[in-house]
Amino acid sequence: MANSRNKDYFNFESIRDREGNIVCYHVTMIGTIEADGAARIRTDLGTNADQKMAFGRVTVRGLDRKIRLLTTETNSRVWYHSYNEEEGLATDVISYTAKDWRADEAFAFNEGDRVLVEGRVYIRQNAGADPERLPELSVTATGLFLLGRRRFTSMNSSLVPQR
Repeated sequence: MANSRNKDYFNFESIRDREGNIVCYHVTMIGTIEADGAARIRTDLGTNADQKMAFGRVTVRGLDRKIRLLTTETNSRVWYHSYNEEEGLATDVISYTAKDWRADEAFAFNEGDRVLVEGRVYIRQNAGADPERLPELSVTATGLFLLGRRRFTSMNSSLVPQR
């Protein structure tokens, strides 16, 4: 679980052409890399199998209204969404991809890292999955930034010395 001091962030803007038609969406999000969100990297992509791409996920908490607005507009879904009624807090896990040298940056992120990911929104169709399920919203990163690393605490830090 993310520390309550951490403030997650999610914002998007629509990019339009001269006629006012939406060309694409640009997303900026700040969240945490959780254990299942650490990037996997593939190095056998492209026509000559010499390009690399990283696939990861960012966990964003408490911003479900903004995220729902984008998913409703694009008729899509995020990778995972849950709502904890006791805390009144939503958790959204959003997939992202990073290509070439950005893939190396994404692969360097570790569990617990606070990151900023920005980029274009792509809607990934469900390959062979349930046709009734909405396609997944994913961000192709144009910028990746490490904001902070998780501090590990000692197992003995909660012990109280005896007199």
